[in-house]
Amino acid sequence: MNTFNKSVIIVGGGPVGLALSLVLSKYKIPSLILETREAPTSKDESRAITWMPRGLEFLEWLGMSKQFHEKGVLRVLHQFENNKGKLLGWSFDRLETPYQYSLQLPQHDTEVILEDAARKTGMVEIRRGHKVMEVSQTKDKVGVKVQSKAGEYELFAPLGVGCDGANSVTRTKLGIHKNWKDYGMDSAVADFDMECDLPKDVSNIVLDPSRPYGFFYFAPGRWRFIYRINKGESREEATSSEFVSILLKERMPDAEVRRMLWASAFRLGQGQSQTYRKGRWILTGDAAHAMGPSAGAGMMVGMLGTWRLGWRLALAMKQHKNFSSFLDDYSKEQRVGADEIQNNNALIFRNMAITNSLLARGRSLLLRTISNISAIGQIAMEKEALLGQILPVDLSIDQIRPVGSTPLKKSGKWVMGKRAPYFLEEKDFHPIQQLSLEHTLISIGRYQPEEENKLFADIHKDIDFPVYKDLLIPKEQSNYRQESKDFIFALVRPDQHVVSIFKTKI
Repeated sequence: MNTFNKSVIIVGGGPVGLALSLVLSKYKIPSLILETREAPTSKDESRAITWMPRGLEFLEWLGMSKQFHEKGVLRVLHQFENNKGKLLGWSFDRLETPYQYSLQLPQHDTEVILEDAARKTGMVEIRRGHKVMEVSQTKDKVGVKVQSKAGEYELFAPLGVGCDGANSVTRTKLGIHKNWKDYGMDSAVADFDMECDLPKDVSNIVLDPSRPYGFFYFAPGRWRFIYRINKGESREEATSSEFVSILLKERMPDAEVRRMLWASAFRLGQGQSQTYRKGRWILTGDAAHAMGPSAGAGMMVGMLGTWRLGWRLALAMKQHKNFSSFLDDYSKEQRVGADEIQNNNALIFRNMAITNSLLARGRSLLLRTISNISAIGQIAMEKEALLGQILPVDLSIDQIRPVGSTPLKKSGKWVMGKRAPYFLEEKDFHPIQQLSLEHTLISIGRYQPEEENKLFADIHKDIDFPVYKDLLIPKEQSNYRQESKDFIFALVRPDQHVVSIFKTKI
């Protein structure tokens, strides 16, 4: 049976695919998810557990923050130790965001919450047990060949997105090459139902050169134990119940262990697809950029990718004349964001690989030294929280530079390519809580509302993509304004990144 569907086809119904369907639903764009698995990730196989602050801002934009906070537990501090004690502690409490913590939640709960919300939109069809065998495309449509219990069928649609993980069938069938960086080492994760005396809101990472390890609380009564697999140990042996239980007992002798829930080994490596777009097919999540298991970064980068991609897909579905360029910009910008996280992960992986005691002592000395430099901790936590990413938006198709204006790279805390700033002390106006589904112009310079609106009207009429009908005008003394004799405007995307800053005079 061959059928044409007017929805966006999403291959893969994990957290990223489900999130993309919800983003599209906000734009009234229907989607069809094809997922091989019959059910969400098992309750005991938690996999991705961490929502970083920027991911929590995304949930707020989706209108789903409450559901996740009702289920999740909070982490407020990263603590690094060696065998002699604490080396370094970095806290979330200085970040300019409403979410000065990370939220831990089993992947099962993430998928259940997102799937329930997606079905309730009336815009999302989810077909579980439907395995995509082939993908194809023509100039004006994409195609998939699907295997289900009822038999094989073909389906066609205007656009397709591969969200089907690191071993993506979509990427493989499209002939897109994946580059792989291997760090020459395996690590493992084991989840336990247990009680222990470690603080539940702190990640405990011990940089022991003989075997680095860490503990993370992620759900009521549940702890994650991560550790390096050393040379001479097989992956099967190192994830066996007997092996892991002995390791745990050595490092946590007083823990009350009820049962081991799940264990898995991972190769410390990272993948990058040669391109994130081929014609009418787009890749996102691990299908585009496979991350090593590190601090929940993989799922978060994929989630933020759906936010950056969703409004572009909506324009494509509505046949905007520049939709192809919008999709190309997604590919360019998302790659830079993914590269940044992969570079951060590489530092972590190289530290996990240290076995030389002399190098380990040098690392400990360095960590103790930088623990006293607050600026380094601030920058490190902004990276960890994914709040400081600067995308390469220069020359993007939606960047505007009105005639007679002067383009700026930054103005105060407004930085081109970075997410709109957030001042915790501001009481009346927070852009990331007021932006619409369209691009938004915000006046951030000279305060003179009547003239600001006149300038806005002239600028607005020359923009050919959706821009919110009103200018956002912070109060005269707002932290979001810059003292200036000029009028300064910032154009902010629906994903809250600043794409243009320019100043002009009457």
